Amino acid sequence: MQGADPRRRDCKYSTETKADEHLRYYLYIWHDPVTRMIVASGIEFKDVIPALQDADGIVLRKGSAGTASKPGSYQTLARQQLAALAKEDLYACGSHAWADWQGAPPLAIDADVAALLGHHGALAPLPALRGRFLAFAHDDGWYLKLLYAAWDDVAALLAGAIPPALGTLDMDTLQRGGEGYWLQDGMVELELATHDIDSVLNRRL
Repeated sequence: MQGADPRRRDCKYSTETKADEHLRYYLYIWHDPVTRMIVASGIEFKDVIPALQDADGIVLRKGSAGTASKPGSYQTLARQQLAALAKEDLYACGSHAWADWQGAPPLAIDADVAALLGHHGALAPLPALRGRFLAFAHDDGWYLKLLYAAWDDVAALLAGAIPPALGTLDMDTLQRGGEGYWLQDGMVELELATHDIDSVLNRRL
């Protein structure tokens, strides 16, 4: 994505917080039903935690995705650890990725999981994890790409993540795809569907 916020720092500077005063006062979102993908700006990781309470946990990569031959490391977190994670400044990590899991915790080192979180594998929830979501984020809250297994799951996630004050999004229309949407101050307007978040925000904010 072009125009990454220069205030972003390496993950080790986790005490920094984001200063974008517009964040959480808007939502930009679109849906590709063919690839089962939601793209959004205005949704932070902490906003999706309520939807993860039915999972047994998540695998999480913070910072660099690495390369196809050497993907970035990840950590395995149980559901009980997510509340503490919500207090961390994931924005300071630059980018992060996560996928939920059910059943036995994934191994601490698993090539398939590492490739998945590094955006080097198939862009869909990994069957071995028995999860519902796979997410890639840049500057937490700025850009989110969320892949899902079933529409009902992502619809429930969005219902809990979108503040009513932003506006009422027609979920049936979103499910059909094709258009992007801008929500702010109780109004919902059509927008272009694009991964170039900056081009939208530069016009809107």
